[in-house]
Amino acid sequence: MDTTLYTTYDLPIPYRNIKIYPVTVRDYLFFGVYSECLKLDKNSIPDVKIISMSDLEYIFYATQENAEKEPYLLWFDRLLSLCLKDEKGFENLEKSIQRYYNDSKGKPFFKIGEDVYDSHDFVEIKNIIAEQNLVELPDFSISKEVRDSLEAAREYKRRLDGSKPASFEDYLIAISVATGWTLDNIYSMSIRKFTKSISRLDNLIHYKIYLAASMSGMVDFKDKSFIKHWLSNIENDDQYGDVTMDLDKVQSKVSLESAKN
Repeated sequence: MDTTLYTTYDLPIPYRNIKIYPVTVRDYLFFGVYSECLKLDKNSIPDVKIISMSDLEYIFYATQENAEKEPYLLWFDRLLSLCLKDEKGFENLEKSIQRYYNDSKGKPFFKIGEDVYDSHDFVEIKNIIAEQNLVELPDFSISKEVRDSLEAAREYKRRLDGSKPASFEDYLIAISVATGWTLDNIYSMSIRKFTKSISRLDNLIHYKIYLAASMSGMVDFKDKSFIKHWLSNIENDDQYGDVTMDLDKVQSKVSLESAKN
């Protein structure tokens, strides 16, 4: 299903008999917690029983085993309450948590209204929510060990740069100051549009800096393609492109120094 029309205009995406709405900035912090249930990497757990489970099965299993530390089922329920706008009665926690069952074969399912949703539906809903709200799902084509190493490298790179990620509140203030938008207007934006606005604003600022430096004649960029127009595509399909590029540079430098010696 092509979701371009829906994501472009922040329209709810239909799936079976429900409509999945984009989450707004006002619920960003709650969404950040609840959406963790979409990012589970059960296949990195060295247990054949767990690896053979579907994502929905694992959510049920992990919640039953350790509901206090891994309340994935509760988070999924609260996530649905945000994305369905409580249109099917998810506003009552005590009642909504009773919508999750196991069938006669022990397979998990959940109900929205009178409709039954299984493991396949969970994956479809997960992908819709992730696309709609720009949730970065794990890249399972890369092993967990490599992903952990790349994340560690990314954190190390931040420390070397002396940069500390801004808080969510700082992002709100920054976009308000830069654009003149009121905070109330920003709160009503979808998370997707807010995230893209931050990226586009950052791209615009850097474009102006690089262009001014280039036109001043004081700086000469050997690679003219380095200065990309601020309206060019800035989508990054490689989650770890920023890290792997720097690692390649370091490895090349190390190889060069070794050759000299």
